[in-house]
Amino acid sequence: MILIIVGIVIGLFAFWFYTKHPLSGTVKINGTLFTVDVAVTAIEKEKGLGYRKSLEPTHGMIFVYDHKEIYPFWMKGMNFPLDFIWLDGNKIVDITKNVQPANGLNMQVVKPMLPVDKILEINAGEVEKYGIKIGDTVLFNK
Repeated sequence: MILIIVGIVIGLFAFWFYTKHPLSGTVKINGTLFTVDVAVTAIEKEKGLGYRKSLEPTHGMIFVYDHKEIYPFWMKGMNFPLDFIWLDGNKIVDITKNVQPANGLNMQVVKPMLPVDKILEINAGEVEKYGIKIGDTVLFNK
């Protein structure tokens, strides 16, 4: 009985801690290091960067999938524009720049030209600022 209670307490603490401190890591593109939150679960992917007021420079979110597909993304709950970097493994295969937040009923959906297994969202304008282009390699770190 005590082990069950201890297990529940540890589980609740882990859940609380993880919701307050999401998985994070870094990615490096052309010498620029981005600090990213990692979206792995369906709930994390659905929320994304939505409802945040802003995003620090060279910060973002990476969405990780277990297979390649043409994943559609929307800007529900967003308060600032984003650049989308579409990845196949560690290669950039497409880029969508300056995607604006939803405006009333206008819910823009963006998707890559090719199947991808990861999507990196960063502040709009950073693709241009840091010279990021299709074909570049992305290095992943924890």
